[in-house]
Amino acid sequence: MNEDALDPSSVTSRPADVPHAPLDLLRQAREAVGLHIAALAAALKVPVRKLEALEAGRYEELPDLTFARALASSACRQLKIDPGPILEQIPMGQQPVLGNPGNAINAPFKASFPGATSSQSSWFFRPSVIITALLLVAALVLLVLPEAIQLPTLGTDPTSSAGEPGQTTEPVQLGSSLPGDVEVDEPVAPPFGGSIEESAGPAARPPGADASPTEAAPEVQPTAASATEGTQPPGTPTGSTALLRISAVGESWVEVTNGSGAVVVQRVLKQGDVIEFSSAPPYKVILGRAEAAQVLVRGQSLDVMPYARNSVARFEVK
Repeated sequence: MNEDALDPSSVTSRPADVPHAPLDLLRQAREAVGLHIAALAAALKVPVRKLEALEAGRYEELPDLTFARALASSACRQLKIDPGPILEQIPMGQQPVLGNPGNAINAPFKASFPGATSSQSSWFFRPSVIITALLLVAALVLLVLPEAIQLPTLGTDPTSSAGEPGQTTEPVQLGSSLPGDVEVDEPVAPPFGGSIEESAGPAARPPGADASPTEAAPEVQPTAASATEGTQPPGTPTGSTALLRISAVGESWVEVTNGSGAVVVQRVLKQGDVIEFSSAPPYKVILGRAEAAQVLVRGQSLDVMPYARNSVARFEVK
């Protein structure tokens, strides 16, 4: 804005500078209809003194000439006469001119609001900018970081799926592998009240052990080819030629992955369950509740407790 002061000559003339010009036509029209000035003032809702000042031409008693012309027009409308001749008696007010029109275009612009004078660096500290930046950073983190969370599957211990920090799988190398198929032995439970007698030699046989095989056969009927091995106690040596054999002496769980990376077995083991593997070594084994299972590698017992952490053993059989 230009700082030059307003030109006094360009401002609207004050009512005091206008010569007195009584509105005789307005007074004559009011008297012609026999209307008192107080009644006309009440109809126009203005004080009587302002209407008297208008009829007498005392414009200095009115707010400005615009008000005088508006009041005269309202009075003419109330008296139902033409306001043209009466408005011609009231001088026209001039519109004020701000500043000097000659140099108003070339005037320097000065910012009057505080936001324009602030530093542009404050734009980076707006809440919307900060929130947008945080969202972008979070999206980049999700894209860059690898997926390290693996949901546990049914039948596995949730504490063992994520693993322990710093825990590594220790391979157990016991010679060359033997080809074969994976066998899962699930022995049939004996009938209620029946018993399975352990063969511990002639000296440990009970008096009734000389019964014929046909009498003892109905007691246990295996459903698989290796059911005889599944019914033997885990501590009894077996003649199995499987590369890996896991026997459960209590409730446990196991996950076995073959050499091609496929999960061969992932299940819960109950007491007496036996599983064998030989076809696709090496095998990576995760054994939960390691104290409740016995592991045989090529017929030799393997102590898995040194590889266990929090009762979960991780080892590899090649």
